[in-house]
Amino acid sequence: MKFSNGFTLAEVLITLGIIGVVAAMTMPALVANYKKQETVTRLKKAYSVVQQTIKLSEFYNESSEFWNVTLNGKDFFNKYIKNYVQFTNEYSAKELWDIAPRKLLNGNNYSGTTYNPSSVTTTNFILTDGTMITLNYVNPSIWVGIDVNGLKKPNQIGKDTFLFIFTNKYGLQPLGGEGTPDSWSYGEFDRDKIMNKGGNSCSRKQSGYWCASIIMNDGWEIAKDYPW
Repeated sequence: MKFSNGFTLAEVLITLGIIGVVAAMTMPALVANYKKQETVTRLKKAYSVVQQTIKLSEFYNESSEFWNVTLNGKDFFNKYIKNYVQFTNEYSAKELWDIAPRKLLNGNNYSGTTYNPSSVTTTNFILTDGTMITLNYVNPSIWVGIDVNGLKKPNQIGKDTFLFIFTNKYGLQPLGGEGTPDSWSYGEFDRDKIMNKGGNSCSRKQSGYWCASIIMNDGWEIAKDYPW
């Protein structure tokens, strides 16, 4: 008598069905984790590029401790940044808003100064890898925005757009950190406060202005409780 060691069609179909269910359950998590890692990698790289650009500019100019941080974003870019970084395009606030308007983490349209289409003090430039850097004067310092995928969506603070601030004394810091005006600052680093308290917090209900601080202080990682 002969016995078959193969699988029946029904067994194969059942197995494929199980594999399909497992894939459907795990794929969204895998995709989300990949996007998180990609976002952090690009953010860390862009942050490093800005830091390196500042150091290179210092070599040809004076120490950034003495840079004029009362210039508007475009003038600051032309004086200290433009000649020391590779970029492809430059956009005004109005041009950027027409192409890729910003949203806050809570989903509301951005209504502040820097990304507002009426701003005449902002400049936005695209690095060769597609990252966008935004510069604007916001008393008493230079606001620095980093959009890790440039003009591509979601163009949302805390998702692909992260906010920093440059001051003479503290250099480049995440918004809310050292050198940030009191009205935007979280004071001494307090993770719970940054995640849950105040209009600038990294929360789905708030603006997300402080999200870069969470990522940096978590060791350049997007933690499980991050409002992704």
